[in-house]
Amino acid sequence: MHPNDIARIALAAAIGAGVGALAMFIFDPDNGRRRRALARDRVTHFGREAVDAVEGAARELRDRAQGVAAEARSAVSNVMQWTGHERRLRPRTVTGAPGTGAE
Repeated sequence: MHPNDIARIALAAAIGAGVGALAMFIFDPDNGRRRRALARDRVTHFGREAVDAVEGAARELRDRAQGVAAEARSAVSNVMQWTGHERRLRPRTVTGAPGTGAE
């Protein structure tokens, strides 16, 4: 017999013993019902916590994206204000020209 075969047999035996012990623990006629209820409650609790965490992360990501979009809109608006069509239509003033307030 090869050493790898012995290791595989030992691993299979350990897994089988673990599954058997778990089954005995869960299906115990005296305390099995209580253990199953506790396990179900824990799974439900952790499931709700996972959903809450994912929803919170999604909400934070949405808020950050909205903030970035608002900043981008503001930046574009500021640039368009100084380079847009309206800017080209305004008369240019010469520094020190009468009536400009820079006299």
